[in-house]
Amino acid sequence: MPFATNASGVPGGSNEPQRCDLIVHNATILTVDANDRVVRTGALAVRDGRIVALDRQEKIFASYASDQLFDAAGGAVHPGFIDAHVHVSQYTARSVLPLMEGTSVTMGHWKGELTPEDEYASARLAALDYLQCGYTGFVDPGTVFDPDAVAAVADEACVRIWLTDPYVADGGEALAADLPELVSENFLARWPRNTDEALKRLGGQLFRNRNPNSLVKAFVGLYGEATDSPELYQAALSLARDRDVRFQEHLGYLPAFQLKREKALGQPLLRWFEERGFLDSHVTFTHMNLVREDEISLFGKYGLRVVWCPWGQLQMLGKDGAQPRMVELHRAGVKVGIASDIPRVADFDVLGSLAASAAAASGRSAMPREILRMRTLGAAATIGADGELGSLEVGKRADFVVRCPNASVNFGFDPGLELGVIGGRHTVKAVYVGGRQVVDGGKVVTLDEDAVIAAAHRSARALASRTGLRA
Repeated sequence: MPFATNASGVPGGSNEPQRCDLIVHNATILTVDANDRVVRTGALAVRDGRIVALDRQEKIFASYASDQLFDAAGGAVHPGFIDAHVHVSQYTARSVLPLMEGTSVTMGHWKGELTPEDEYASARLAALDYLQCGYTGFVDPGTVFDPDAVAAVADEACVRIWLTDPYVADGGEALAADLPELVSENFLARWPRNTDEALKRLGGQLFRNRNPNSLVKAFVGLYGEATDSPELYQAALSLARDRDVRFQEHLGYLPAFQLKREKALGQPLLRWFEERGFLDSHVTFTHMNLVREDEISLFGKYGLRVVWCPWGQLQMLGKDGAQPRMVELHRAGVKVGIASDIPRVADFDVLGSLAASAAAASGRSAMPREILRMRTLGAAATIGADGELGSLEVGKRADFVVRCPNASVNFGFDPGLELGVIGGRHTVKAVYVGGRQVVDGGKVVTLDEDAVIAAAHRSARALASRTGLRA
């Protein structure tokens, strides 16, 4: 976004500093831009929710003035994290799986019992934890039955949320056959019954994109993993092209299932997609735990983007057929975003450590700066928001995190490691979303923490009771 300057370089053609809404100063700024620029003793100026200037602080103060100043006290400032894929309505079910062992109850029963109130409580709890951990947004892949219930959390908490239509598929029986632990009759009863019903759901959330400043945005999504027919896939992709939004679906979560599909098709799955024109620059696939070396070029050729769920990948490494290549894809220029999926074994702030562990376990270690990029700009790219978010650059929205300079991990030697991998919520000093401060001293100022947690616990206990589970 260009700004006029006078001969002295002061915006606006005047020697007087321009007014802005906020200046964050005395910071080491990790821009995560194309050049990975780091500005030491830096500052950034914000106006109308966007970054209008970013430079050495003496230059910023020479050109801008504001009644609202934030002294980072030498701490690091970086773009807010975005969780590229989370089943947010299941957040309150993080620890429920042990109760299901030895019973006939599955996660499908839990999901089948979800009410709008449950989904709201779960999303609000997630928002609280996200903000405390330095996240400024998250993406649900269409596993919310009542998107309005989750959308309400965005303005309340001041967090960005991306949504799509609930469970768009016309072949849910495929999921029941290969992942029975995820389904139940009452759950599948809430899915479309056929292609016509699935088509009617498609694009139902895209109205959210009419307001460019809304915290809630929408994309086109199918559940995926062979639950959609070629006809439904083609309709979804065509809609994404027409509306210029991302099209996402699960693909390659279970390598064994992918191999089973390929045997039936008589060829590799991505080649089958290619022959039908199903690979496109609007497409984002989630998981992709089986990528052959000769398939990497397909991602670059068609501009595909990929969501990496490190815990899901770790679960697959010991299974037949797994070929994880996320680091190779990233280094080949493919836009890769890191996601929690369902954060059962770690909080959101440990996602960088999970990614480093998964990469090392796959035999292809990731550099800390790569992980930081995949948690910020890469994640934004998988949902088509990299033009607005994911890096700190003039013209982009002012979503950023300020870290405590005196945290035990913050030596300043390896910012990628200290911020993107090992730095947890205890290092988060402040979080801004669209220039609005939402975390102060590690506390979320937009939510009543005790009330949010109490409501989430009530919801989870009621769901456990309705599904016949006992602690």
